[in-house]
Amino acid sequence: MAANVAKGEALQVLRSLIREFRHVKPDTSPRNLMAYNYVIEKYKENHVTQDQVCRPRNAMLHNAQTYLCLLQSTRECEELQNVYRRGERSVEESARLVGLALPKPPTNS
Repeated sequence: MAANVAKGEALQVLRSLIREFRHVKPDTSPRNLMAYNYVIEKYKENHVTQDQVCRPRNAMLHNAQTYLCLLQSTRECEELQNVYRRGERSVEESARLVGLALPKPPTNS
């Protein structure tokens, strides 16, 4: 039963990785990416031999989850940088943002 849970979790992580690959290059198929081919190759390699290799039982699953976390964090970081990239606001803009208005300078007439 534990093997089935790990297998289901591994499949879920693989699907999430492929989804992240689509975010990396939205104009091309993930199958054209070298990272996709590498991950699929590693999944196939560990499909049968995971219990036979001298590694912890869920080592491949841990590596895949770590790589998924890296891809998601990188994408989210880029999105945040794009949102806040425009630089500092002027004093007038900042005041308007919080609902305040700056006093008008006095006119000499």
